[in-house]
Amino acid sequence: MANSYREDLWASLHDYRNTPIEDSILLMEILHKRFLTLLYGVHPDQFRRKLRTEVLGTITLDIAIQRFVWHGQHHIAQIKSCITSQGW
Repeated sequence: MANSYREDLWASLHDYRNTPIEDSILLMEILHKRFLTLLYGVHPDQFRRKLRTEVLGTITLDIAIQRFVWHGQHHIAQIKSCITSQGW
């Protein structure tokens, strides 16, 4: 699957290189909490609404959320793998 942005260029930004990883983790935790609060307010029928993405085309909100969760779990697995392989 193609990305809609260049990860290598993103990672070269000044703030990315000079921000403690703990700040980024805290930011993600807060964003996910806010997202969860938003989702609790969505009526079940609204999860069938459709949205269009550049990469996936037209999908339901339900599928978009499932993919978001999978993506997050994928990153957690990558981080755990790095921790194990690097002996952190």
